[in-house]
Amino acid sequence: MCEYKYDSFKWSGRVDSTSDFTAFRWHQVIKQINLDKIDKIQKPSIILLGFCCDEGVKRNKGRVGAKDAPAVIRKYLASLPWHWEDLNLFDAGDIFVDDGRLEDGQQMFSEKVKKIKSVGAFPIVLGGGHEVAYGTFGGVKKIKPAIINFDAHFDNRPYENGASSGTMFAQIADEIKESYKYLCIGIQKSGNTKLLFERNKEFGGECFTAEEVFNNLQNVINGIKKFLETASAIYTTVCMDVFSSSVACGVSAPVPFGILPNHFLFCFEKIAKTGKLIAFDIAEVNPSFDVDDRTARLAAHIIFHVVDNIAKWGYQ
Repeated sequence: MCEYKYDSFKWSGRVDSTSDFTAFRWHQVIKQINLDKIDKIQKPSIILLGFCCDEGVKRNKGRVGAKDAPAVIRKYLASLPWHWEDLNLFDAGDIFVDDGRLEDGQQMFSEKVKKIKSVGAFPIVLGGGHEVAYGTFGGVKKIKPAIINFDAHFDNRPYENGASSGTMFAQIADEIKESYKYLCIGIQKSGNTKLLFERNKEFGGECFTAEEVFNNLQNVINGIKKFLETASAIYTTVCMDVFSSSVACGVSAPVPFGILPNHFLFCFEKIAKTGKLIAFDIAEVNPSFDVDDRTARLAAHIIFHVVDNIAKWGYQ
């Protein structure tokens, strides 16, 4: 069976002061909470939630190991400085998914994300394989958010033989039909068949390739802004294989010509400034292949900047 543990990680890290809040780090301000035992929470609040699973990656014939990422990402978050006095930070623990129980784990995860939203907090989800996106979306589905996916792959494969880390957005498109709004940024022509590009169009999705991000970033930004104008709410998801393997080697499917971290930050700021964000997840850090934990460190710093933008622009 799948299991929820609210206290699965023990936070610790560097201490510069035990009394001066301006010198505090994440591990000194974060509080662990049990989502099964809360009914309300002080706003505004960030709640971290982990998805310890790579069954979807396994089914997609990728390199397994992402189930260990939530703990490693937290390790590198722990000693980052905390800058936001008016923002509350909580850790709601992890869902651990048994081998072969992906669908059960995704359903359990959706319920936990739904709970986070119901108490007025903003969920930041730590994958796990990118199959976590189906669980995250399930928790906010009733809000009907548009999806912005930073990814080298469309993840819209057919799923007649079962779900995987490569099928989530086809599943979502089939479920919500005409409400489906999807923009993929950083897509790799060398990583997706022509059929997958065609499926994205058939579903009504849009995309910008990594090459377009490098060659004409302003055009990409204009496209993002146009997409945002059509959306009342935004769910943003990041698969770490969108980044060049030079900065993110610890993933299931490394990509040598991926985008760079500054590309992401520049694009994400435009998304956050709308104040329409409702959820964020980051997926497919694989500690088994991560030289010097570079990919986990990058994921932690991305989350830092996500929190910084939420502190500035708010969330729904």
